[in-house]
Amino acid sequence: MEKSKEYYKKERELDKTCPFRLFWSELVSRVYDESKGFKSLSEAEKIYFSVNCLSGEVYNGGFDQYFSNSAGENYTHAELGLIQLKATNSLRLLRKAKQIVFGNSDVPKEQYLRQVATNSDDVSKDLDELDTEFYKDPDQLTEKLETYAINNDLVKNA
Repeated sequence: MEKSKEYYKKERELDKTCPFRLFWSELVSRVYDESKGFKSLSEAEKIYFSVNCLSGEVYNGGFDQYFSNSAGENYTHAELGLIQLKATNSLRLLRKAKQIVFGNSDVPKEQYLRQVATNSDDVSKDLDELDTEFYKDPDQLTEKLETYAINNDLVKNA
C-alpha cells in the first residue's frame, strides 16, 4: 500500500514538472476545446498528438480500441508521424491493422463506421496478434516522440 502511494505521488509530481507531460496536457486541452480542436494544431503538433494517441489506445485496448475511439479519425496523421519518426515496425503494424479492418478503403472519419468495422470476432482475433507485436515496442516510440518534440521546438526545457 505504501509503495502504491509513493508511486502515485511521484506520478503526480511528474505531471507538474515533466515538460513532455505538460505539453501533452496542453495539447489535449486544446484538442478538446470546442473553439480550437485538432485543426488548430500545427502539423508537428498533429503528428505528436496522433502518434501519442495511437500508442496510448493500442496499449490500453489494442488496435480495435484505437480504430473505435476518436483517435482513429487521425489515422492519416498517425501514419505520417510513424513515417517521420522512422518507426518502421509500428508503421507496418498500423498498416496491417488498417488492412484487416478496412481493406483497401480509407479509414472512415465517422466513429460509428469505424466501430461497426471493428465489431467482429475474426477482426478482433487478427488484431490481437498485432497488439502483442506492438507491445514489444522495438521502435521505442516514447523516445522517438520525445526527440521529435525537442527537434520541432514543441517542448522547451527538456
